[in-house]
Amino acid sequence: MKRQKILSFFSLRILWDTPHLVFLTAMLLCGALAGSCTGLRSGHSEGALLEQIAVQMVEQARIGDGNVWMLLARTLAGTLAWQGAAILCGMLRGHSLLLSGLCAARGFLLSFAAGAFLSTLQLRGLLLALMTGGVSAVVTVPCLLLTASACFLAGQDAPNNRKGYWYALARFRSAIALCTLLACCGAILRIPMLFLAAKFGL
Repeated sequence: MKRQKILSFFSLRILWDTPHLVFLTAMLLCGALAGSCTGLRSGHSEGALLEQIAVQMVEQARIGDGNVWMLLARTLAGTLAWQGAAILCGMLRGHSLLLSGLCAARGFLLSFAAGAFLSTLQLRGLLLALMTGGVSAVVTVPCLLLTASACFLAGQDAPNNRKGYWYALARFRSAIALCTLLACCGAILRIPMLFLAAKFGL
């Protein structure tokens, strides 16, 4: 009973029970499937380039403690950009198409990197993909899906009406704030993962 009250307070129960979340999740999975196939294919033709990128990623983490703040700022900026993009897409005309495309793009980029590194570097590439983005994606991706679902619902309640959109979105403000906070916390996990990758020489 207490858990239900907490979920209701953050409007998560409303978002979790909606078919929009299922639809957006399906779009993300479609993007992930396309990204993995494309990544595996590009890994064969662009192996040298991907090897160079992998080395640069690990070298960034080896620079030292002075680099932590730069990595942290970049990581948080990327996470907030995805969250902000979902909110802006919900405000525009054709929000359903834009939000589904955003989720598909997120899935594509994640799986493309994993597929490309796996194809080029085999097990080392898979571990590198997990440590540079895969672990944090376990938190950030569900947060993005819930935020996109809230924006989808708000866009439906106020079609082509920006003022009405923000009013409709306000009922999910607690859920969006919580998702954004959790997404930022998940993104921070990327920093220690990068340093571990550098430490173990991936």
